[in-house]
Amino acid sequence: MSRDLFINSTILISFIFIISQMFRKNFLALSTSYRYKFLYGLTQGILGIILMLFTIHITPKVIMDFRHIPIMLAALYGGGFASIIAGSTIAIFRMIYFGVSTPAIIASTNMFIVAIICALFSKLNLNQFKKWTYMNLISSLIITSTFVLIIKDLIVLRNTLIYFWITSLIIGFLAYYIANYMNTSIKLLNRLEHESTIDFLTGLNNVRQFDKYLNASLINVKNKDEHLSILIIDIDFFKKVNDTYGHLAGDSILQQLGVVLTKSSRSFDIVSRIGGEEFSVILPDCPSQQAIEVAERLRSAVETNEFIIQDEIKINITISIGAATYPDNVIDLDTLVNSADTALYSAKHSGRNKVCQIK
Repeated sequence: MSRDLFINSTILISFIFIISQMFRKNFLALSTSYRYKFLYGLTQGILGIILMLFTIHITPKVIMDFRHIPIMLAALYGGGFASIIAGSTIAIFRMIYFGVSTPAIIASTNMFIVAIICALFSKLNLNQFKKWTYMNLISSLIITSTFVLIIKDLIVLRNTLIYFWITSLIIGFLAYYIANYMNTSIKLLNRLEHESTIDFLTGLNNVRQFDKYLNASLINVKNKDEHLSILIIDIDFFKKVNDTYGHLAGDSILQQLGVVLTKSSRSFDIVSRIGGEEFSVILPDCPSQQAIEVAERLRSAVETNEFIIQDEIKINITISIGAATYPDNVIDLDTLVNSADTALYSAKHSGRNKVCQIK
């Protein structure tokens, strides 16, 4: 019996880890996507089936397992729909694999009831631990009714219920701890991966993500023989803004500028913040003349926009833009960014608030 308990515990822990890795990239989508809810519920149902196949023998004729725990996991992290899918999968397999009999009908029906109750608890406004505790207690009560209906020997029934309740509570809380640890780790990892590519102030792509998109764009240009344009953008006299209104006001300007640049670019253009007050826009499949049109639209949008800083003070700023396009005015792709930088230098030193293109 101890051996069977160890095997069940090992299977449960291993599958919690495996399933968490399977859904690592889509974990946040479990709350919105019915496709992922279905897949998550199905995988938990498969876990329940495997636990059912490795039953714990209380006596030669009395067996038990922890198939209700995957249903609880499905409800806790995938919601009611995932819970129903998991419960239905387990109940259907129970009838098909072990055959139709009174014990099979009772066990399958109770598993479906467990799934419905867990689905209802998943909707309650309770913290995760309380939901799990209530689901575990009620599921154990329902399974207890199965034993009461099937086992006629009172001594065997008593021993079975004592063993079941002790192991169900222990294994249940162990499963909760491990699942909670894994899913918390996944959330933190996904957040870290997201924040490593996003500029913390503006929400735009940071310089690391800019390099990634630029390299991908360069490869795409080589493969498809397309045009590629780069805009390098710098705020005019930004130091004066910081000195006059303070750095908090300067940060607010940068945030608002990010919004203006994004709205004024094409939907598939890639806007990034690559320095203190320096931004860039990657323009895929964009010839030189069209790049200048986009750059002028950006410059004009910034010039006419009123930027709100502290105490509802509104100021206007301007930007200078350097543009470069392959293959129109840059022959070597590796020098595209440097060429746009050179054009920006020309814009800054020939009056500012203008767009200059590399010749």
